[in-house]
Amino acid sequence: MGPIVCATRGGEAGRRTQERAIELAKERGSELVFLCVFDPNFAGEQNEALAEAVEKEQRWLGRAALGTAQARARQQGLDAGAVVLCGPVLETIEAYLRRVDAATLVLGQPRVDSALTAFHPKRVKSFAEQVGQNAGVEVVVVTPED
Repeated sequence: MGPIVCATRGGEAGRRTQERAIELAKERGSELVFLCVFDPNFAGEQNEALAEAVEKEQRWLGRAALGTAQARARQQGLDAGAVVLCGPVLETIEAYLRRVDAATLVLGQPRVDSALTAFHPKRVKSFAEQVGQNAGVEVVVVTPED
């Protein structure tokens, strides 16, 4: 069975999502990988020097967020991997799931609808269905009520 992949960026929704992924990995005896994906084009067109600086900063922030997630897992007796990728968020997650032959994707649904996130509540459900079919994985969506 492939790993459980937890797509996360941190924050309140991220903590709930990470906790659920840790719980699933422990229940199933599965490998857990925390995945953080940033789209380097989120700020629109940029010159080459600015684009490089933005990507470097995003990778640093992603590593920091995932380090916290890994520490949370270690506190519960589980070693977890961490991967930071840059690219279009939805497509990059789907490609990663295929590459590692993931069994499960755990996603969090934020409380607020924001144009700044790929996972605002209106898109989470459709993305979960799409990635589940396209990548052939189980998708667990952690809602604010969880």
